[in-house]
Amino acid sequence: MKIRKPFPWILIAILTSGVVAQAQDAAPAPAGAPAVAAASTGTVPVTTSSVAAQRAYELGLVEREDRLFVDEGLEFFRQAVKADPQFALGHAALGYFTADPKEATEQSELAAKLIDNASPDEQLLIRWMNGTKNGETVEAISAMNDLLAKYPNDKRLANLAAEWLCANQGASDHGEVILVRLLKADPRYYPAMNNLAYCYALSGQAHLSPPLMDQYVAALPNEPNPQDSYGEIMRILGDYPAALDHYQKALEINPTFNASQVGIASTYALMGDQKKARAQYLVAIKGTKEKTTQLNYRILWALTYYRENKPRIAREEFRKIDEEAHLAGLPVQEAEIHRTTALFNPDFAGALKDLDEARDDLSGKHKIQLLPGDRDNELALILQTKAFVAASAGKTEAAETALALLADMAQTSRSVPVQNSYHSANGAVLFAKGDYAGAIAELQEDPQNPLSLHLLAEAQSKAGQNADAQKTLETLAAISDERVETAFAAPQARLALKKGETQQTAQGGGTR
Repeated sequence: MKIRKPFPWILIAILTSGVVAQAQDAAPAPAGAPAVAAASTGTVPVTTSSVAAQRAYELGLVEREDRLFVDEGLEFFRQAVKADPQFALGHAALGYFTADPKEATEQSELAAKLIDNASPDEQLLIRWMNGTKNGETVEAISAMNDLLAKYPNDKRLANLAAEWLCANQGASDHGEVILVRLLKADPRYYPAMNNLAYCYALSGQAHLSPPLMDQYVAALPNEPNPQDSYGEIMRILGDYPAALDHYQKALEINPTFNASQVGIASTYALMGDQKKARAQYLVAIKGTKEKTTQLNYRILWALTYYRENKPRIAREEFRKIDEEAHLAGLPVQEAEIHRTTALFNPDFAGALKDLDEARDDLSGKHKIQLLPGDRDNELALILQTKAFVAASAGKTEAAETALALLADMAQTSRSVPVQNSYHSANGAVLFAKGDYAGAIAELQEDPQNPLSLHLLAEAQSKAGQNADAQKTLETLAAISDERVETAFAAPQARLALKKGETQQTAQGGGTR
């Protein structure tokens, strides 16, 4: 049975029907009269009895959403709920933005418990923030629809919705519509410039992003994030020297802007200089206070050994990081570690064991720590990876087992990552059964995933669609990001293209 993903259209019907008709700056309401302030500014109200909490909340949004100082933004949200423990929207924002699963769960639960303290419109925003994390996607979309209809001039609200669509829901085309309208209303609203450039990049249209980055840099010449974003866009485009140049400029503006330090490290990794990449990752690890972020960077650091074709060292380093993640109570990081080692494990039985351990990381006491939406998205990735590994090894039964579990999830979940994983796994099963036409149709439903593209190229080749297979390989080979799937599949695509060119040259030479 085909499970489609119609729900983004529910949202887009509202988002494109007048959002940001007359854009105004988002600003916090004066303490004591948030609802009145919201009516006059056209922005969602902020209800708190504490001036300090209200100010900290606004500064958190400025740092996290406008300036992209992620750690600093989180600290302001923590200050907000410390200043006013009854501040429901403050708890919801902290739960939404934090990467710490324990903190996310605690803060989301507090937001739900204290929701009656908030105004009706704030309650909608809380339900959206909590719903996106709890796997209640339909409810979240409904709440956001109502908010966007009521506050068509709230730029930050529209920008936040577009960011969620592009980065978390894989609905870049819908996010682009919002951001284009937002910039038409206010051409100088720089957060939308940034997000639109990323939406284009995530949807395979990165060539449209540099002009936006030029505007972004010009708008904020003394801020590091415009240069950092420009670096990432150039890295996605495969222009590594330009990427390094922009990252360095960001660090010249602010030496503590750690995202650019990571960007430099990842660029060197993609360039093949793993030794230099590891050195740069270590600098980034020392430069962050958030434990979750540190472990994410350490995972990237260890991945360089797989990139360097040193699997024994890589597996040992991942084992050490796994122990640390376990002690820190970070099950998603544990699961990602085991999923990574599975992808690079040449032994099929060993890879399945790694994937079973990844699933175990999300169960038991860890299951309580994770919000349902976060858990489901990670579990879907694990099952998709299992289907891919099994299909690549010709193990149809194992692939079908993963697909059955994903099918159950996809019946109830409206998460795009879950839906995409289902289609990819179904494509993998059909590929293993020799139904290449069916596999192609399903794998094309997940066009941004390197594992899906890898199997798609093989299915197209086996179906005799050699020109399409060539295009798919070229698309896969051009992907330049930090994902483990890319580290695994993109080099193989580049090697296949190189071999094909060599064979064509040899055949051409033989006919002369």
